[in-house]
Amino acid sequence: MHRTRWTLCLVIAWSVAPLSAQRITWRTDAALYGDNTEFFTPFRTGETILGKQLTTWLAATPTDRVELRLGLFADAKTGSESYADTIIPVISVRYRTSHSLGVLGTLETVRRHGLLEPLMVTTRELTAPIEGGMQWIERRGRFTGDAWINWQKLNTDKQREQFEMGVVAELDVGRGFSAGVQHLWYHRGGQLHDAGVPVSNNRVTALGLRWADSLPVVRAASLAGWRLHSEGHIDPAYPAERPANGRGTYLRAGIMPWRNVELFGIWWRGRDFVANAGDNNYNSTGQDPDVYRSARRYTELGVQRRISGSGGTQFDAELRFHRIDNEQSEAFFNTPWEISYRVIVRVPVEVGVR
Repeated sequence: MHRTRWTLCLVIAWSVAPLSAQRITWRTDAALYGDNTEFFTPFRTGETILGKQLTTWLAATPTDRVELRLGLFADAKTGSESYADTIIPVISVRYRTSHSLGVLGTLETVRRHGLLEPLMVTTRELTAPIEGGMQWIERRGRFTGDAWINWQKLNTDKQREQFEMGVVAELDVGRGFSAGVQHLWYHRGGQLHDAGVPVSNNRVTALGLRWADSLPVVRAASLAGWRLHSEGHIDPAYPAERPANGRGTYLRAGIMPWRNVELFGIWWRGRDFVANAGDNNYNSTGQDPDVYRSARRYTELGVQRRISGSGGTQFDAELRFHRIDNEQSEAFFNTPWEISYRVIVRVPVEVGVR
């Protein structure tokens, strides 16, 4: 009995010792944002997104490689009568090495995983910044990659399951050039219940080459070209007579004549291209499903300023001019140009608890 008691004490001490040595921190990320789009076309209409977001969590690190995060995310739209319009739990286990990060639970979603605008609309950073699922991020030598699955809906007798599965990878090939691939699979299905709705899929793939380097006059410059292909439609009632496959060419050029300020332009030509999570200015299908235009022409000119301060504080400001085919704008002096702008301030705070 005496020996059994000592053995039990040793087992308890061995189990508790790692817990007593673990680090616990309290992290809060606050964001104030304003995004306005003055669009008056069949593809995207005007929308104002104004509000504040708070993501707060306790992080426990029992080992140098494992971290547990427990907290919540809250989003409150300015002018809303609700205390918070959205509240989502933040729960994740993260495994980290010198070159890898594995996440189970709440994902890393900085700048939409780096996806191009035709694959994922930029407002997703504000409307759905919290994603849940699995993720693996790799940074090894000249290679960077991000693979994830974002589970959005469960399969019940009233609805299909819904998820996004994505891959973004880039390889530095030298002399300022890098080659990239992006893929986003948007799926609705499920084996338990069909909810009276057929399975539907939308897959979009992009292959591209990017160049970026410093120049004497403009400080820094970049040029990127991507070829995109779309397949399928997420809408089960999508008209059968419309093409199931589409394609597009995306070109982006930018210069930085001043510190933290970029002047850029985007040129797009698409045909029958449909990306359900993407910016509808690039799609052949309009915001109204009855609107369809096979050949699309889109141009964007803009200026953006991104400042990263001490402690992780970030300030983003953007002003963009959009030419959507040859649609006439009702807002911008009856010209073929639309306008949008955005301001985001992110402030992180970290406190050591133990």
